[in-house]
Amino acid sequence: MSKSFYQLLYQNETLYRVQGETPVSESEEAMYPSSVIAVEEPAVLLAPVSAPKVSAPPASTSLPLPTLNHQILILVDEAPAMSPSNTIFLEKVLKAVNLNLEGVDILNLAGAKQMDFRPLLQNKTVHHFISFGVPFININLEIMMNRYDPKRISGVNFLLAESLDIVQTDDKNKRALWGALKKIFMA
Repeated sequence: MSKSFYQLLYQNETLYRVQGETPVSESEEAMYPSSVIAVEEPAVLLAPVSAPKVSAPPASTSLPLPTLNHQILILVDEAPAMSPSNTIFLEKVLKAVNLNLEGVDILNLAGAKQMDFRPLLQNKTVHHFISFGVPFININLEIMMNRYDPKRISGVNFLLAESLDIVQTDDKNKRALWGALKKIFMA
């Protein structure tokens, strides 16, 4: 390999010659193309770094970003639509914190992939994100949360809960949801 190749490859690196070693001629380098350059301190081997592989984005069944009419967004994942029992249960939950179904936006993400809700946050369109069984990573929000532990991030309240089916049938989840909703809406 030529000297200019090493200069190009390691142009931003500081390289040292190991004491007692003799320089390798270009003809010897041709015989050993995978030779390694060693540094004095610390003893680290330098090797070329390959460029990251770029692949085509996966095909998705993405939904366009919804137009929202309210500051409260409720996410669910129920195929093909919310069941009547879950709708009634959600209505009761909202009524407990002085809200109703007409005052919130409900978005069913069943089958949707790669949705990006970051613009909604940047535009401050939504003030409350309540997710019933939909991880925030599914809408391109990298928010690590525990269920029923609301977080306020950049002026937006986030709440992650179990799916409506699970909450509706489990008293422990109902109590946890009630406590979280009180923190958000009745504090």
